[in-house]
Amino acid sequence: MFKEKGGFTLIEMLVVIAMIGILSAVVLTALGPSRTKAKDTRIISDVNQVRAIGETDYDATTGQYTDCAAAAANFGALDTDITNQGGTLAVTCNTAKTQAAYSSSLNAGGNYCVDTTGKTSSNASSGGGC
Repeated sequence: MFKEKGGFTLIEMLVVIAMIGILSAVVLTALGPSRTKAKDTRIISDVNQVRAIGETDYDATTGQYTDCAAAAANFGALDTDITNQGGTLAVTCNTAKTQAAYSSSLNAGGNYCVDTTGKTSSNASSGGGC
């Protein structure tokens, strides 16, 4: 007699859309810490590159870093990248200018520091060594 039409009702479609919305919100919320870790990893990589560049400032005859107190902005694109990732690059040296340290704040909290000897530490305060 009556022929039933196949298909979904409006209610069924709205329920499916709501479920997809809830699932996508859960997934995006779960990715938040991963994004923070990824940014921190990039900051750490950039600080290590800054240290490698800073080694070119070493004068072997005097045993000192000639421009040890160079502003962090001297590192150009790396400083900009660290800033874009949420960090702040700081360059410090000891009073004898025989050791320099490069550090940045991290998004997850604390700092990352690497000095001219290659020593690294997290949650370190900058000050001529890590």
